[in-house]
Amino acid sequence: MFLEVWNAIQNFKYISVVSMVLVVLGTVIVYFRLTSQMRKLADTRAYKTENADRFFFIWRYVFMFSIGSVIIFLFSDTFGLLGISLAFMMTLLGWGLRNPITNLAAWLLVILKKPYKIGDRVILGEMIGDVRNISVMYTQLDQVGGTIGGEEKSGRSVLVPNQHLFRWNVINYTRDEKYILDEVIIRLTYRSDITRAEQIMCEQAAEVTADIHAETGESPYVRFEFIPSGVVAKLRYRVVAVKRQETSTLIVERIFDRFNRESTIQFAYIKGESQLTPKDGQVPPPQYLQTNNLQ
Repeated sequence: MFLEVWNAIQNFKYISVVSMVLVVLGTVIVYFRLTSQMRKLADTRAYKTENADRFFFIWRYVFMFSIGSVIIFLFSDTFGLLGISLAFMMTLLGWGLRNPITNLAAWLLVILKKPYKIGDRVILGEMIGDVRNISVMYTQLDQVGGTIGGEEKSGRSVLVPNQHLFRWNVINYTRDEKYILDEVIIRLTYRSDITRAEQIMCEQAAEVTADIHAETGESPYVRFEFIPSGVVAKLRYRVVAVKRQETSTLIVERIFDRFNRESTIQFAYIKGESQLTPKDGQVPPPQYLQTNNLQ
């Protein structure tokens, strides 16, 4: 009985049309269900209403394009040459729209996983900046550095296509913690009292970052390393990411002032010396020796 019914269905003259109608109806149901669920999610995470509206505008046509391609391929026998032509045109159109579609997918990644949000300081690839806006196609950054060597705003605005998020590393200064670890490096001579130097450095950093120290309970500390010309003292402390340059400058000024008052602390620096080697055992001219103080 079942085989007879199945054979009758397969031999039905308009089976292709019925199948296509069923596929279209199923597609419409899936579309509205997906759109309803995504609308609830996008309204709460899209940052701006126009972002959600733009996404669903694009989503509608991308979905229609995708389903249209599938239907044409499935029923290519019914459509004949027209189906093949439309399928080819849709393939070309899909290739041309690959970048906007990738941008859209990356935007979904941003609002779902939240690798960063507006106001965060991030590194996208080699670009450092503060996130000003997140749209469907671009992430807008207020560039940090670029025109200078430090981490201060350059005044330039940068639009980064969202699709790069699939290829670049995303470094967020403040995603998991409110403060980042920074350091000030000072070189001291071997004759310096590094215990006293450590005390002064920690005191000055603690005073500058007193509010952060009170909140986190983490005190500034120093790590020492030997170098050929002396000892490297690395002062480390917690700081707000956007005030990193300002804070380090203030700490350096205070440490420099205090070190200049201490007779037991000396800054180390690289001193170059040159020695003239006579050729063939000949002694250099006297005037050269006198001018350059070589012996």
